[in-house]
Amino acid sequence: MLLNDAEIERYARQVVMPEIGEEGQKKLLSAHVLIVGAGGLGAPVIAGLAGAGVGHLSIIDEDEADITNLNRQFIHNLKSLSQPKSVSAEQFVKGLNPDIRLSCHVARFTEENAKSLIEPCDLVIDCTDNPPTRYLANQICQQLHTPLIFGGAVRTDGQITSFIPGEPNSPCLRCIFPQTELDYDQAPSCANAGILGSTTMVIGGLQTAEAIKIIAGFGTPLVGRLLLYDGLANAFTEIEIAPNPACPVCSL
Repeated sequence: MLLNDAEIERYARQVVMPEIGEEGQKKLLSAHVLIVGAGGLGAPVIAGLAGAGVGHLSIIDEDEADITNLNRQFIHNLKSLSQPKSVSAEQFVKGLNPDIRLSCHVARFTEENAKSLIEPCDLVIDCTDNPPTRYLANQICQQLHTPLIFGGAVRTDGQITSFIPGEPNSPCLRCIFPQTELDYDQAPSCANAGILGSTTMVIGGLQTAEAIKIIAGFGTPLVGRLLLYDGLANAFTEIEIAPNPACPVCSL
């Protein structure tokens, strides 16, 4: 596949980079990425991947946009209120880059649809704030050997890492965050703890960068490393993370 004149012009600022070039851009245009969640993290990820020319985006979110989302979820607007976020995201992407292929689902990510959604994809980006959904995405990605980019944000803090099944130094979500029987409703959420739009922009931007690097095959992804962001100090801390040989998901 050769880039046509319109693609060369649109993606010129990426193609000129030696890390990407025409070969890397062709990989982006041929890639299929699933974004689970079109909210705070999903918004910058969807915008960033559509702008970069990732050829096929699948988006799943069952929620509707509301006024409290607009301090950070910039792919939605006043006209989107009470619309499903997946529909609003689809409209945004079509306005930004109409050449992108879209598969948008107004649905919850569940055990019934997780495998069929992930199986055709090259990569999954977890943009949710729901622990059971995160664990499910991790489990299916491990089964299908599909790379998964994890991100989280609340208040002014965030975290991000990447899981690439099959890589010896890559743990999975269950390795670093063992599943418990705790009441997840008691965990801090954006609704009860608050969130700055800048926090989701930082973490969503890093998730976008991870996806582009993994797809195009350059740089060093955050595999075996958990990156923590402190927005109050504008500081990052990196923690080495290793696979758990007794992990019930990735050690099988």
